[in-house]
Amino acid sequence: MDYADNYRRLNVLYLWRNPWSFTDQHEQTRFIETNRILLREFGQIGTLLEIGCAEGHQTLHLMQVCRQVYGLDVSLRAVRRAKRRCPGAAFVAGDLTKVVRFINAPQRFDVVVACEVLYYIEDVPKALNQMSDLGRHCLVTYYSSHREKLDHELAGILIAGRETIRCDDHSWSVVWWHNY
Repeated sequence: MDYADNYRRLNVLYLWRNPWSFTDQHEQTRFIETNRILLREFGQIGTLLEIGCAEGHQTLHLMQVCRQVYGLDVSLRAVRRAKRRCPGAAFVAGDLTKVVRFINAPQRFDVVVACEVLYYIEDVPKALNQMSDLGRHCLVTYYSSHREKLDHELAGILIAGRETIRCDDHSWSVVWWHNY
């Protein structure tokens, strides 16, 4: 939470490659299980917006469950790496309010995901509302040690489902909802 809306500090982390250790087996398990949930709950997805795409590690997995991935991250350095890692996806550097800068993006995405991102946003309810405005369906993941705070932030949303992903001593909460 120390980085909430501090884009400069987040960008500095990308002076190092893979600052979040996304190649770690725990993270890889989270990616695989997130895809399993996405397919089970939403089927094959047309368009997906990934908020906080970082360097595109999870994007590689998300590309397997949808026709077109759009990735958004506040770090230009991370977005450059994501573009190299996932040339079939569309990326833009900016925050959640800058989504309109995508070329040929739909007005509303089939699914919007924010995996391991809510910790870095100061106004979580506002971000959740923006996600809901942008997508027909939304899904978030967050490390379970943040569950109490983030579950409280999600209390204003009509949750369609909730699940826990576990790998060894790591666990993540997964929450999704629909915006009909």
